[in-house]
Amino acid sequence: MSPAVRRGVAWETSFTTTSRLSTRIEHELKAACSLSLPEYNVLLQVSRAGDKGIRPSSLAHEAVFSPSRLTHTLHRLGDRGLLERRECPTDARGGVVLLTDEGAHAFVEAAEVHRRLVRRLVLEGMTPEESEVLDRVFTRIAHRLAAETD
Repeated sequence: MSPAVRRGVAWETSFTTTSRLSTRIEHELKAACSLSLPEYNVLLQVSRAGDKGIRPSSLAHEAVFSPSRLTHTLHRLGDRGLLERRECPTDARGGVVLLTDEGAHAFVEAAEVHRRLVRRLVLEGMTPEESEVLDRVFTRIAHRLAAETD
């Protein structure tokens, strides 16, 4: 098999496997926590922001959402009592998104479901060498994507 064909096969395997993994994670999150994978991602990013919250524009960037998709997701999560919006303490023109106590609890529960599944399906049995290769490949891709976005 030529190197070009091998790269193509590797990409197809990666694409199919990550799609299946995302579908499986979403299924488990919905069953255990009534959260979609995109909703989990929003809670993850808001949780990472901590007590200071995160501006919607930054949240859209980190969660890889369009502004309209983020607005709909924030409304759904807000209606469920998981998120709240407040005025930005440093800029009255904008707001920040924060987890409510219920949202923090829901995120911890969902993160455990996510962690268990990823450990079992992805990380168990991964050698240090495989981990290094995976990190190098996806870091390189992330840098290229960031460079083309800027």
